[in-house]
Amino acid sequence: MKKGKRPDQPIIGLIGPTNLLRISQASGIPESRYRETAHAAGQVVARAGASLTIVPDRGVALSGMQGYREARGSWTIGLVPAGGPSDSVATLNCLENAGGCDEVVDGFTWHHQHALMCEFSDLLICVGLSCGTMAEIAWTKWVKGPKILALRDTFSAIPMEILAETDVDFVYSAEELEAEVIRSIAAAKTRSDTAPVTG
Repeated sequence: MKKGKRPDQPIIGLIGPTNLLRISQASGIPESRYRETAHAAGQVVARAGASLTIVPDRGVALSGMQGYREARGSWTIGLVPAGGPSDSVATLNCLENAGGCDEVVDGFTWHHQHALMCEFSDLLICVGLSCGTMAEIAWTKWVKGPKILALRDTFSAIPMEILAETDVDFVYSAEELEAEVIRSIAAAKTRSDTAPVTG
């Protein structure tokens, strides 16, 4: 883990399945697509000059972190829950893989992880679906954001009822993802720069 202070830059969370074998068998989407898409998403986040937030368990998160590192991303944040319901290996995986992160945030349970991912991130990138991923998408309604960019060829469907209450945009390629990430960061900076000063 790096010593020092988190850079003053946007924070982008990467969400998606951990058990890629199980999800691939259910969706019919090859495991390699999840891994390659997550890897490319991590590179996009690095090139955008943003920090990457993950839950460093398995699957999408680790592939994304690898891509982020290879593209010389500057800061990874690992959210590491302990306690509460999860796959039997998830907490141990998170503790082991947290060493690859520049910053570790802990002191919360798996019950709280979904909401914390949403609260912590300025933008979410979604690669694939699972129960946990759907929970994170749903929690954006209750914490009033952030926007989600969902890679459309990595899941069968997000129900229309969920889309009606959340801010999800579908993207269809790494190139389109990169353009949308840059656009979202610029829009957030403009809102911040024009916000009225109070106090």
